[in-house]
Amino acid sequence: MTDGSLEMCILKFLPFQSFIHNDFWHKYVDIKIDIDRLNETGRTIIGTIALRKNKVPMVEVTCSSLNTKYEDDSVLGFRCKGILLNHNTLETFKNCDKKALLKIEAIKLYSDLLNQESIQSSSDLVKFCLLSFADLKKYKFYHWFAFPAPTELIFKYDDEKTITSISEERLRSCIVQFLYRKPTPNEPFFIYHVNEGIKLISEYIQHHNKLANFREQDLNNLYFCCYDPSGQNISSPPGWQLRQFLTYLVITSPALAEQGIKCIRITGGTASELQFSEMRIFLPKHVSNVNSLSSWVGWESDESGKYLPRLTTLNNSMSPKRLAENAINLNLKLMKWRLVPSINLNAISRTKCLLLGAGTLGCNVARTSMAWGITHISIVDCGHISLSNPIRQSLYRYEDTLNGGKPKASTVAERLLEINPSAKITGINLKIPMPGHPVGQGNEVNETREILTKLINLIQQHDVIYLLTDSRESRWLPTMLGRFYNKIVMNAALGFDSYLVMRHGFQTNNIMEADGDTNLSSTVIAGFHKINCCDLGCYFCNDIVAPGNSMKDRTLDQQCTVTRPGVSNMASALAVELMISIIQHGDAPAYYRTPKSDPHAQQQEPEGLLGIIPHSIRGNISTLQSMVTATARYTNCVACSSLVLERYATSGQDFIINVLNGSESLEAIVGLHKLISSINEV
Repeated sequence: MTDGSLEMCILKFLPFQSFIHNDFWHKYVDIKIDIDRLNETGRTIIGTIALRKNKVPMVEVTCSSLNTKYEDDSVLGFRCKGILLNHNTLETFKNCDKKALLKIEAIKLYSDLLNQESIQSSSDLVKFCLLSFADLKKYKFYHWFAFPAPTELIFKYDDEKTITSISEERLRSCIVQFLYRKPTPNEPFFIYHVNEGIKLISEYIQHHNKLANFREQDLNNLYFCCYDPSGQNISSPPGWQLRQFLTYLVITSPALAEQGIKCIRITGGTASELQFSEMRIFLPKHVSNVNSLSSWVGWESDESGKYLPRLTTLNNSMSPKRLAENAINLNLKLMKWRLVPSINLNAISRTKCLLLGAGTLGCNVARTSMAWGITHISIVDCGHISLSNPIRQSLYRYEDTLNGGKPKASTVAERLLEINPSAKITGINLKIPMPGHPVGQGNEVNETREILTKLINLIQQHDVIYLLTDSRESRWLPTMLGRFYNKIVMNAALGFDSYLVMRHGFQTNNIMEADGDTNLSSTVIAGFHKINCCDLGCYFCNDIVAPGNSMKDRTLDQQCTVTRPGVSNMASALAVELMISIIQHGDAPAYYRTPKSDPHAQQQEPEGLLGIIPHSIRGNISTLQSMVTATARYTNCVACSSLVLERYATSGQDFIINVLNGSESLEAIVGLHKLISSINEV
């Protein structure tokens, strides 16, 4: 063949096309949010060139493409490695220099490959980049594939002809046995030796001794084979992967430079469909350094032939419930990107909360808890929605008040499920037994025992108990039970323009496990007195009077919780935020300042992951001030003292019923009656 004829036979290649399965983006959303976050360095992914006929060579990526080890055998084919380069903003995705990026990534891919002794499989020669931007709010994914190849390398060939003679049956038999054995070899390129049969590329090419590659081989005995699913007939150009293979030969094998090599192109999807064609390809000069290749092409064109990124939208392929679930958790997971990387969201999501009270506080606490990712919430209330409720209690509507009003607890559950359908929300219509409200005898006692059994079971089944009821006496029983069963008890109470938010003390347990530093109990700070978590007081520890019937002989304004509308929102938010800090640091102590040891207040209270973790917060919106305080557990407390807990441990529900009926006095049990008598004598 003369040089003039060679110039007329420049080999052209059919560019790759890509196909991204939707499950790839579904999985990448989780990886981006939970693992990669703001990292833009790139992630290795696996593509598949299917063993089937296509009009063009196609690389597919699925959810398994993001695995460290590819384990998806649903599509037979060759696995090739690429890199996913995801940008954090749409602007950087659009404005990055695509030509320069392709050169950088191509040189890096080939440099990494040549640093190995030899290739692990010939599929390593098919290289690609996937440039992307993931809009995690709208589930839109901008992406652009590139399959790098240098423009300086020009390949020429003589006429391609189909191999049909009977003398080539041994060739066909060897190739069929090689390609369709189990498991499928990951070798789209290999060598057929006329005497020795199928050989792997790595048997001939070593990267650290390029001069020896093919130096002693008789090229007349070697056929360089390429599987090409795009070859419908010999008139169509070979696939782009052959260009990448030939580029590899030019870089690694000086002995083949400016030589003609015999190539076999294999097409077809099944063994019976396989067709073979032969051509002689002439390679250009050897390239000793891949960095000398300055111009690279390979960006994929769209269906109209334009070189533009593509857009995939998943909204239509995702269920509304799944979309809502992902969107709800997005804000929380974004906290881990920069602001609070060590926050333990799993500990929060598995926390089970029991809300006692579905009024103003209950509605707000429920909503804020869900915003923090709490999905297991039970609400207890015995009331019905009245006309005065919807204006202050945010989860109710006017229609809920009609026909006597819907039950509060079940209505709150319905509203929360409308917000997050995947949450586990339960509303329980239950009246909490209270001191000062006798239950009588006979059937009333039996009914009370059933209620007590339900309430005790609920407290045992949950991690955090919220006291959000509108009377002091309704908080006594859950306070006592919460301490006895060692639960986290959160308390929020309202005045006209003031509020109290506090946590009750409890023994350290294994309910909460955090990723961050949870060992705050050993911290000692000058200028502060520390009270360990187990020694913190409860709602009743500052009182010397047992709870009684606070509704008796009261006017309407005294029976209702008359408070400025903003107070509940503030108290509810603080209660939930305090709970979240406790979940991260379950055994956190509380501190109060001791001015004598730090008269100039130079020391600061120790902080947890999200700030200080106080025992109680007392706020007043008329003065726009709040006070952080800490008090120790009172040994004569009517709710959490060991005297009361031991009495319950001994007599169980009988003790509770006696307190309700007034046959046992809490003041007498804990010794407060003596204190009261001594005060009266004074």
